[in-house]
Amino acid sequence: MLSRIHSKLGTAGLIVAVVALVAALTGAAFAAGGLTKQQEKQVKKIAKKFAGKPGANGAPGAAGIQGPKGDTGAKGDTGPEGKQGNPGKNGLDGEDGACSEGNPECVLPSGGKETGAWIATSAKFIEMPFNIELSAAPTEVNFVKENGKELFGAGHTEERTPVNCLGTVVSPEPEPGHVCMYAQFETPDFKFNFEESPPPFTFKQGALVNVSGSAGWGTWAVTAP
Repeated sequence: MLSRIHSKLGTAGLIVAVVALVAALTGAAFAAGGLTKQQEKQVKKIAKKFAGKPGANGAPGAAGIQGPKGDTGAKGDTGPEGKQGNPGKNGLDGEDGACSEGNPECVLPSGGKETGAWIATSAKFIEMPFNIELSAAPTEVNFVKENGKELFGAGHTEERTPVNCLGTVVSPEPEPGHVCMYAQFETPDFKFNFEESPPPFTFKQGALVNVSGSAGWGTWAVTAP
């Protein structure tokens, strides 16, 4: 009978029915404060006896709708500096015969050009050292005046359109085997002394010329023979 009542009323309803039954059997009346201690024990004992076992967990509910995207968080602190990486491997050796300035084992190939600047202020000689040695000494030193004319002839006192020293003071183009001096400025008394001693000297490593006068300056260039 109690099982049928339990199926209809459920656990909570069964407890209420048990409480009423206990009260009727004991002839007790409900006081304002509820059941007595003895009645509470009887109710719990009967309810525990007839209460069913807990049912199995129900199936999970459907997933809820995704909530809105949260606000962007504050920028974090800068992390510590990383450790220094391992040293890289040594580079490969360059090809044989590659030239670099100041390399005493290097020789300027035929047709290669070197340039520099010269200045004379009451100086007796002008030195023009080559950064890269030539395979052979140049055959001649030539001079192009400020007016763009090349000196030639006996004593190099005559002027002509450049033959051995092409180009300009800013873009010199000497013929192979020639050292060419291009004047950017020269005083009226400045002179390139070809005939006086010592005459111009040329070496595989550079050239030396004899000059006179107040001042002159410009550029020089040489093309390897």
